[in-house]
Amino acid sequence: MAGPGGNAEVISIATRAAGRVGYRRLAMAQVASARKRLGMTAGEFAGYLGAEVGYPVEAGAVLYWEDGDAPPGDVLLACAAAVGGTLEFPASEGPGGAEVRPYAGRGLITRDQWNGIIGGATGHLWLYGMAEFGYATDDETPGILKAAAEAGCSVRVLLLDPDCAVAAAVDADEGSPAGTLPARIRASLARFGAMREACPAIGLRLYDAYPTVSIVRGDEAMLVTPYLRYVLGGNSPTFALTADSAPGLFSRWERHFESMWANSRERD
Repeated sequence: MAGPGGNAEVISIATRAAGRVGYRRLAMAQVASARKRLGMTAGEFAGYLGAEVGYPVEAGAVLYWEDGDAPPGDVLLACAAAVGGTLEFPASEGPGGAEVRPYAGRGLITRDQWNGIIGGATGHLWLYGMAEFGYATDDETPGILKAAAEAGCSVRVLLLDPDCAVAAAVDADEGSPAGTLPARIRASLARFGAMREACPAIGLRLYDAYPTVSIVRGDEAMLVTPYLRYVLGGNSPTFALTADSAPGLFSRWERHFESMWANSRERD
């Protein structure tokens, strides 16, 4: 199959033991791989595919083919051609197969690890949680965010609205004195607000819903902390994963964040 570069390449699927991967999942992986290697959003890639296959393709269909079911044959071939006619073989995500590193508590991750995941990000940098106080007060954060934003990276910070009733409810659930979390969020907002003043390209928004997860993203790597009710955030388990090692998990958290961002409000 000849890709954009004009070079044809023949790959033996049999030599890659694709049966153990699963052909359906293999087909889905081609869509995600092609879109990410071309650096396109779901909407942009939908437009690209539509031009290739000759009929309209919606962004929702692209996301479905990445995470829901296999694409049609012509879309599969267009995706393979887009990246030079090669097939992407994803890592197994069966029990014990995915490269997801668990931590019993968020506090077990070192500051070097926290900063290392966002340092040097060129495509996406997310700080999403309740207060992200550790990042807000870290001396390295302003420089990391500013450098990323000025390099064209999409930098987005999404925090819980300190004035919403949910913030007070979290304090009650965690057994903290009333006003603890709102004060912590306001302190973070003051720091992140100063970072945005220094670099207006940094996005800063607030959401008003019971917090379910913290996601720190640097390009194709994530640290994900599902919040456990009645447990302090620092004691909640955290998982390190990448788009290559666990594509299904990565795309689910990606879609969750995008939905939360779309339904949040700009911080004044």
